[in-house]
Parts: sequence; structure tokens; C-alpha cells
Amino acid sequence: MPTILIIEDTDDMRTMLGTFLRRCGFEILEAVNGLDGIKMAKTYIPSLVLLDLMMPVAQGDLALGFIRSTPELRHIPVIVTSAHPNAMRIAEQLGANDCIIKPFSLGELREKIDTLIGVT
Repeated sequence: MPTILIIEDTDDMRTMLGTFLRRCGFEILEAVNGLDGIKMAKTYIPSLVLLDLMMPVAQGDLALGFIRSTPELRHIPVIVTSAHPNAMRIAEQLGANDCIIKPFSLGELREKIDTLIGVT
């Protein structure tokens, strides 16, 4: 089953996403900030990344920029998950595959994930 890396600083959101996606059958990796997320992406090469924009240490835009500029990572689909008012524009400018605005439904998220990694 595909592996999803959740890069999210809010414990409740990270736990909710992880629990839901594990129930869907995905392997889950979790990072609490952009820097940890970058390290995990380099180490594990996940099938997809869920990325919050506003985080401590290294924000999501820096993590996404790193992913897109690193040859062994640039192919990984990234879905930005954010309540930031400019999230859609930022995600598009930095090369995210999709963006979902918080709060969002888990069903909508699952559809986006399935579309990007070919799961049915």
C-alpha cells in the first residue's frame, strides 16, 4: 500500500489525518514541521505528501520548494492542506499537485489522494 507523509504541526489535525488514512489502508509517516518533513521525505521517499503551509522551524512553502528542487523527490505528488488565505495561489506557484482548504472533508481529501496516486 502507498505511503503518505503528513507534515502538520497541529497534533489534533495530524492525528485525525493519520487515523483516517491508516483506516483507508495507507502506511503513514508523520512530521511536525517542514524541516522534519524534508528529512523524512529524503529518507523514505513517500508516495504522496500532505503539507501544511504554516508551521514552525521550516514552513510548508520552504518544504515544498525543497521537494520540487530535489531530483529524487520532485516526482512525489504534494497536496497542500491549509487555512492560509492565499494557500491556492502559493500551492500553485510552488508546484503542488493540489490544494485543499481547511476545514475540509475527509472524503474530499481521499478523492484527491486517490486521483494523484491511482488508488481506487
